[in-house]
Order: sequence, then C-alpha cells, then structure tokens
Amino acid sequence: VRRSPSGGCPSIRRREPSASGDYRSTVELVVTAMARDGAGIARAADGRVVFVEGALPGEAVTAEILQVQKRWSRGRVIEVLEASPMRVAVPCAHRLEGCGGCDLLHVDPGHQLALKAGILAEQLQRADVEAPDATLRSLDDDHGRTTVRAAVVDGRAGYRMSGSNDVVIPESCQAVDELAEQLLVDGRFGDASEVTIRVGNRTGERLVLVEGDPSDVSVPSDVRVVGVDELAAGRRAWIHEEAASRRWRVSARSFFQSRPAGVDALVEVVGGMVDDLGADGPMVDAYAGVGIFAGTIGLNRAVVAIERSRDSLADARVNLTGGNVEIVETAVERWRARPAAVVVADPAREGLGRAGVDVLVRTEPRVFVLVGCDPGSFARDAGLLAAAGLRLDRMTVVDLFPGTSHVETVGAFMPG
Repeated sequence: VRRSPSGGCPSIRRREPSASGDYRSTVELVVTAMARDGAGIARAADGRVVFVEGALPGEAVTAEILQVQKRWSRGRVIEVLEASPMRVAVPCAHRLEGCGGCDLLHVDPGHQLALKAGILAEQLQRADVEAPDATLRSLDDDHGRTTVRAAVVDGRAGYRMSGSNDVVIPESCQAVDELAEQLLVDGRFGDASEVTIRVGNRTGERLVLVEGDPSDVSVPSDVRVVGVDELAAGRRAWIHEEAASRRWRVSARSFFQSRPAGVDALVEVVGGMVDDLGADGPMVDAYAGVGIFAGTIGLNRAVVAIERSRDSLADARVNLTGGNVEIVETAVERWRARPAAVVVADPAREGLGRAGVDVLVRTEPRVFVLVGCDPGSFARDAGLLAAAGLRLDRMTVVDLFPGTSHVETVGAFMPG
C-alpha cells in the first residue's frame, strides 16, 4: 500500500470523454461507507456521490473516474493515501490482473462479515425497516465453490475481468473446490463459448456443461460431459452432493447453493430460527429448488414445496421421496395460498417482490423466514413484509461467498 499526505476532497475535474463515452480523471476522496456491490462510497466537493471500486470505509484514496452520471460517478482506486486497518495485500495474482471475482480480497477475512452486515444495515435503513443487529455466521469445513461458470477462450476456461468482456485464464484459483479447480485450470473445452463446472465435494462426482460441442472436451475420465443442446433435446445429467446430513441429487442446470458448507450453514440458521420461535404445523417451502429446506426443516411436517424450474423439480421429486411433501410446479406468484405455520422463502436475486409477498402472507404464517442473496432486494422485501404486518424479529448474515461482496441474509419475521 502506498501512502502520501491526504489532499482533501476536491470536486471531480472533468476531461473530454473517451471514445466509449466515459470520462477519465483523478480525484482524492475520503470513503465513508460501502455500497451493496462492495464499492466504497465517497462524496466529492461538488456533492456528487462517487462509488470507488477497491476502496474501504475510512480510507483516503486517489481514484480514477471511469463513469460520470448526473448525480453519481464511478471509479477505481489507483492509490491508497490512508489505509484502513482492515486492508491487506491481495493474495491472488489473477485478481491483481483484473479478474472480476473475489472483490473483497483486499479486506482482512476477519472483517469481511462485519462489512457485509454493514451493507445490509444501510439497505434496511434506506428502506425504513426497523431491524435488529445481525448475527454473523461463517462456514465450517469449507473447501470452496463447487459450481463454477466460466468463459472459454481458445479452449481454456477463465473469468471475466471487472467491467470488461476480456477473460483472465487462471493458473490456479483458491476460491473453488480442488475438484473443480483441476477442471477449471487443466480442462480443455474445444470450441465451447462457456462452461459450467459442477462437482460434489463430499461425493467426488463431477460434471461439465458446455455451450458447444461436448465431443471436443478433454477432461479426466470420471467427469460427465454434456452439452447444452443435449439437455435441450431431453438428455438428463446430474451429480450427487452430501450436505445437511443428507444426500442430494443435483442436475446440471438446477440451482444448488455454491458449496455444501453453505447448505449446512443455511439449514442450521433457518432451522434454528423456526425451532426457537416455536412454529409447529404445516410449512411452505417457496422457491424450493432441489428441496433443501423441505427435506430438512420440513421433516415431520406437512410441506408444500413450490418450484417452477423443471430441472430442479425433477431433482426434488427424487430428493423428497418418503416425506409428507406436496410438490407444486408453478411460479410462487400464481400459487393459491393455503394456511401454514411456517413459510421459508429463498427467491432468486430479484427477491419476492410485491406479488410474491402478497401470495405468501396469505398463508398467515406464525414464522416467515426469508433467505435473501441481495441486500437491496432483501431490504425491499422486508419493507413489504412489514407493511403486511410482519416484523423482522432476527437476522443472520451467512458468509456464503467468502472473499466477495455477496451478502447472504436470513431473516425471521413474525406477526405484530
């Protein structure tokens, strides 16, 4: 980290736009907060908010301005003038090259969860939602991501660079499971344009899904190789994973959490909230995926599992055999609500939205647990739930993606 005396916060000095329409200038700024995408938030002397990639709260930095809008600008750190005590040297050469993943590697791992909780708290405050302090939950026995989506260039897999379509070809990647890293680094994927690597950390099973000709793929013989076109034509392909004390079938295109340690943590947190708040009776598992919550927290309950993805539904029908589970193939917004003691909802990044909230609150649950993968969407949905008469009783931030600004939140809402 380079240090030099701080020069205050002058207004942004505009230059002529580049050929792409962006402006290029430098400015010294003091960072006061962190945005939900992990960028530092500063304010220039002319009043414009500046989002600074790579900057931390409390730091003074020199930033290069890359984009100028009417009320805000976006830039990146080119020099740290006064460093936060949370800052550490980035340990990944590929991140230093510009790899767009792992955008919090400049933050000491011991401080990352607290920063994420701060991002969440700010979003809830902006949404005018009364919220308790978040509990922080790290992962146990984590070996990295088990699902990796990568671009393919000249047969090799790589990650997009930040703010660019250029690709970094990694020689190693500490963020992913070793079984996936081998395929990411050593696999050769022919004329494919994209590859999804999916492995079972606790079963050893591996699969690659390519957008291209699967016959040109070169990977170890234990790896199942399938093309997107083959799946569209009706072929089935899956692996198995073990998590939350169960074995799960996970198809090539089904949603599954990024690592089994993450499933362990989410089931523990969600189950703990349901147990602590004493909600006996029927349960709704909304956006059920392959059946994680229905197949764990829903044991010994009557469960309605709602899912619209055909791949995930096929897995759920295998994973949830033997339980008292009704699997409903529909969008949550179109489901006809029925009474339930517990609702567990784990929507995609865009959240529940008004339509999803309207349907699920008609079940009149005693406990409504929302799992959110975006702090802005979680805060918006929390506001909608509050307007429907449910208060946010407790919440936990789970470190589902260490080293990144991804914020995974579990919140329990109750009537009153």
